[in-house]
Order: sequence, then C-alpha cells, then structure tokens
Amino acid sequence: MSNASQHTIPPYGVAIQSAISEGKLPQMKALLATRDPKKSEAKDLRSAYEQLAKEVARLEHH
Repeated sequence: MSNASQHTIPPYGVAIQSAISEGKLPQMKALLATRDPKKSEAKDLRSAYEQLAKEVARLEHH
C-alpha cells in the first residue's frame, strides 16, 4: 500500500472534526482563534478550518 494514496489529516484536523461532530461551539471557536492566517496551511487543514467556520456560523444563527 502506498502512502501517497492515503489522505493524512494533521492531529489538529482531528480536533476540528471532533468539535464539529460533537457540536461543541466553544471548542470550535477556540480552534478558530488558534488559526494563524499568516501561516501556510495544507489543503486538508485549510478545508477543515473552512468547514469549521461554516459550522460556527450555522450554530450561531440558530
């Protein structure tokens, strides 16, 4: 099995996915606050942060 064909998610990506799946708004906001917009991010991580931001917005408007 080739490692190149597998998607790797950084450990903090797992934290993002867990916060979303558990619906923990304070944890989601804390994770967003740790994001450094000046740093380069892997595509998977950038997508996870985008998903996180959308979920925070959705929960705040309920």
